[in-house]
Amino acid sequence: MDAQVTLAMSFPTLDEAESALDWIGVDFADAEQAFEGVLADDDRDLLDAAIGDPDSPGPVRDLARALRRLLDAADGGASPAWRVSYDA
Repeated sequence: MDAQVTLAMSFPTLDEAESALDWIGVDFADAEQAFEGVLADDDRDLLDAAIGDPDSPGPVRDLARALRRLLDAADGGASPAWRVSYDA
């Protein structure tokens, strides 16, 4: 990725990280011991849905909130790059 990548969250396992990202629905790619992506303004609806869904597990809501903070902090239409790491 060309942009500065911000670590949004860490998970204990690959499966937990991937499951959380799949639940939210944002686009992501494999990276070394992590997944990476770039948020777009269109992702707000996905993030808000995951945050507001009573069936979302806690870690999914936590990740969605972290990604939403990155998107909210982005300078006027910027697309923040993020990373979600995992240990094993």
